[in-house]
Amino acid sequence: MVENCLQPIENEPYPQIREKVYERLRQAMIKGLLKPGDRLVERKLAEQLGVSRTPVREAIRMLELEGLVAHLPRVGCVVSQVTDSEVLDIYRIRAVLEGLAARMAAEKITEVQLQQLIKYIEAIEELSKDKYFEKLEKIHQDYNDLIYRAADSNRLYGMITTLVDHITRYTRVGYCHPGRVEEATREHRQLVEAIKIRDGALAERIAREHIDNSRRAYFNEIAIQKSKL
Repeated sequence: MVENCLQPIENEPYPQIREKVYERLRQAMIKGLLKPGDRLVERKLAEQLGVSRTPVREAIRMLELEGLVAHLPRVGCVVSQVTDSEVLDIYRIRAVLEGLAARMAAEKITEVQLQQLIKYIEAIEELSKDKYFEKLEKIHQDYNDLIYRAADSNRLYGMITTLVDHITRYTRVGYCHPGRVEEATREHRQLVEAIKIRDGALAERIAREHIDNSRRAYFNEIAIQKSKL
């Protein structure tokens, strides 16, 4: 387990503490502060967070139901490993769902949302030139979230964001592949242009191709990393 990667939680009513423990642990896993295979020791986590073991235990159970935590015999709870097959499945499902979200966004996006989306793509283009990856990642998340929300479907939004959370730990790998940042930026611009002209079919095709290209970049980079071992 990574030591001291979690900030203490202020004293609050128990329901808020339980929710904050869950969210802190979940975000630590998604951001890679807690890595696949790291042991989740209730006592140590409780000490880091400044809470009792009960909300930690409950949060771990919830994360286990989400698939972010696994219980191994004679080891205990660990941050779950995701197999290549599982990553492939998630990318394929994301391609379908994000394609649908892009189509619906092109049909339903408001003028206010469209103007904000244009600002996001302009920021992405600027940041990608200088490789400001941390800022780029945040704007990229905002860009995606706006498109998901513009689709105006709470059910679809929930399905996509759950998948995105599961794979965020791994998508960074794909962006390490040579040329992928520049290629992805062009794809993001193409999607904005399709949404601007309200072409749902074109937006869906671009979004699906973008996810497919991200999948290929991920596995190509994994192959390169394995060849260096």
